Parts: sequence; structure tokens; C-alpha cells
Amino acid sequence: MNPIVLMTISTAIVLAGTGLLSFFMGKKTKSGEDWAVGGRSLPMYVIVGTQYATAMGGGMLVAHVGIGYKSGWSALTYGLLVSATLVILTLIAEWLRKENFTTVPEILERLYGKNKLLLGMATFMTVIVPFGWICTQLVAFGKLYSSLTGFSMPVLITVFAVISLAYVLPAGLTSVAWTDFIFGCLMLLMSVVSVIFTIKMGGGISNIAANVPAEIWEFPKGMGAVGGFTVLLWSLSILPGGLTNQMYYQRIYAVDKVSMVKKSLLISAVVILTADIWSSFMGLSIRAMNPNLAPEMAAGWFLTQVPSWFMAIYSGFLVATIMSTTDSAVQSIVVNLTRDIYSKIINPNCDEKKMVTLSRVLSVVVTFTAVALAIYYPHALKWLVATYAFSAAGLLCPIFVGYFFRNKGFLTVQGAIGSMFCGAIGCVYGNIIHSQIPYAAFGIVGSFLGLIIISALTRKKGPEESIIDAE
Repeated sequence: MNPIVLMTISTAIVLAGTGLLSFFMGKKTKSGEDWAVGGRSLPMYVIVGTQYATAMGGGMLVAHVGIGYKSGWSALTYGLLVSATLVILTLIAEWLRKENFTTVPEILERLYGKNKLLLGMATFMTVIVPFGWICTQLVAFGKLYSSLTGFSMPVLITVFAVISLAYVLPAGLTSVAWTDFIFGCLMLLMSVVSVIFTIKMGGGISNIAANVPAEIWEFPKGMGAVGGFTVLLWSLSILPGGLTNQMYYQRIYAVDKVSMVKKSLLISAVVILTADIWSSFMGLSIRAMNPNLAPEMAAGWFLTQVPSWFMAIYSGFLVATIMSTTDSAVQSIVVNLTRDIYSKIINPNCDEKKMVTLSRVLSVVVTFTAVALAIYYPHALKWLVATYAFSAAGLLCPIFVGYFFRNKGFLTVQGAIGSMFCGAIGCVYGNIIHSQIPYAAFGIVGSFLGLIIISALTRKKGPEESIIDAE
């Protein structure tokens, strides 16, 4: 049978099964809270599955395998930073769940008080990361499937975007989380199978090791093969950016039991780490077989070398992996737009039914805006790093410094607003001067100084402008 036909059948089976589940969940969705945070009733195993599926995504398949191809076990270094964000989030996880937040801007509103400028800026800083993730997934899908099918990237990106909406529109996070859980199980299974298959193609582990540079194969030395500056850039963008990633926060809010919050994060961190072990090994194996590829094309080339039956099965894995992150990111952005902007600034009296309808409309708008940008700028890893850096620069200090000083009466709403401004300006400045220091560092330092200095200058304005006691 024609390989394209086999791929289509495999993909259709995966999408049809999970699509029906999503539709069923939509029938049960009654409120905006169901759409936004899964009704705060998702079991821990679903939370772990959706955290894993969301974090893995197309970036893992294209960008991370590309890192493994070029720099060996350095992809595992990237994964350690991603997992570390979930471990650090355990410090505030129980407080987040007990407060029943829905979005990241609500955290700042709780800490600093109600202020429209604060809310608007926090919303913008929050949505840029999931927006970057959507673009990354679309680019990943386009690059992978253009190699397999011969269709142009713009056509493939557009088709994939339309399909992804089927998982968001019915029930928001409820449908996203449950379908992600299924996707996650499929990902784990296919990760194991693909590694076994790759080892056979590469002539065994010893042959793979003999055909790649020793400096990227040796462990743990290979974890730094990407270079110290790049590791520093990742540390100052991925780690802080993950700590402000609303998609992780939403799953904290959605856990059914407060007592399970920390455990769910720790298990998710371990499971997510396995994904970058997989990416590193896949990249190294592909390089051993063909050392003359552009790194981001490594995964696509691999798929052109496998038998038709395996490619058909693997294609379902690809779609599941990329879809799980795309739908999560779309849903996350829409929650910000409806909860933080529309219902709090534009129309505070909006009812729950209208909120769900508006959420579905905005899902379409957000998705096709991302399509346009992904077609215009098709560079997966750069989308991730840039959006992480700017988000971290604007939100890290206001959230975490605000949390740990929430009872001190020192920090002010003006300080939080100034902190976000200074963070963004710092990132822009670091880009303009092309400093050897990662530009995210300029943003984080600027944000911290802005928070402290401006709070010091404004803390005597009155009690309503001081940080609110969060106890």
C-alpha cells in the first residue's frame, strides 16, 4: 500500500478516537471553569499525562532531536532545565491550588491588588510563551510532514491548525487534558519502539558510538557539547520561562486534590526528562547514519528511511505529540483573553455560557494568527527561546519575589508594573547590543531592580497600593 495512504489511515485512527472523546467531553461542559481549569477535578494520572504531553510537543521531535543530532547529550541538559521548573514549582504549588486561581495574572492581582494596567501587562507577558509554543508546533509539523508527503509547509501548517481546533473547542482544558493523557500514553509506547528500531537501523549501540564525535557521545561530557554560552542562555530563558508558563500552572489548578499537587509535579518532572533522553539518543543515532543533515531536518530524514508500516504507525505518534502541545497552548491563551481581559476589563457582567462561546471564537482567531506567523518565520527553537526569555523577564520577579515577600508590606503595584516594563526593556537592550551575556539576563536583572526600587519609592502611597496579605 502507498506510504502516504498508510500514514493517512494511521493518523485518522488516532485523531478520530481522541476526537470522539473530546466531543463527548464537550457535551458535559457546563461552565467557564470546566473550560478553563477542567472543573478542578482532574485525577493525578491525567495531570501527569497532560503535563508530559504538553511539554514534549513538536519542539521535542524537531528542535530537540536536532540538538541531539548536533550536540549529543546536550538535549538532556535542556530537558533537565524543563523538569527543574516543575520541581521548583512545588514550592508554591499548594498555595496556588488552595487559592483557586485560573490564570497567572490572577496571581499578581492577588499579590498586588486590582489594577487594569497590571492585569493587561501580565496577560500579555503570560500569553507570549504559549503563543510561541503554538508557532513551534506548527513549524515542527510542517517540516516533518513536508519531507514525507511533498506538500508545502504552508498547506500542511494550515490543515494541522484546523484539526487542532477540534480538541480545544468542545471543552477547553477538560477535553485537552483527557486527550493529552491518551496522547501521552501513545508517546511513551512509541518512544520505546522507535529507539529499538533506530538501534537496529544504526547497526547497534557500539556502531552508533563509533560513527559520531566522541565529544558529543560521551556521558556526561556530551551534556555540555552545545557550549557553555548556549547552556547559560537556556538556563536564563527556559528555566525562568518555565516558572512563568501558564500551561504548567493550569494543571496545578486543575488537580482534584490539593494533597496531590506536589506529587503530580515531581512525577511529571521525571517523565518529562525521559523525553529528552529519547531526543538525545535519536539525534545521535540519526547522525551516525547520516552526518550531513541540517539539525532540524534530522527527524524528517529518519522518517524517509523507515519501512512503510513503521512510518504509518510513527505518523500517529507524531501527530499525537504535536497536537497535545498545540491544543494546550491555544486553550491557555484563550483563558487569559476571556478571564483577564474580557470578563475583568471589558464586560465584568458576562455570564458563564457566553464565556464558553467567546472562548471558542477566540480559539479560532488565536490559531490562525499563529498560522500566519509560523509561515512567515519557520524557526522552531528560536520561537521557544525568545518567548521564554521575554516572559521570564516580565513575570518571574513579580510572581516569586512577590510570593516570598507577600507579608512584608514592602512591594507595591507600581513596583510590579515597573518590574514588567524594566524586564521587557532589558531584553530588548540585550538584543540590540548583541551582548555575549544572554539577553534574558538583562531582562531578569532589570525586572528585579525595577520591582525593588519602584516599590521603595511608592510604598508610602497608601495601604491599598501595598502588597496584599496572602494568608
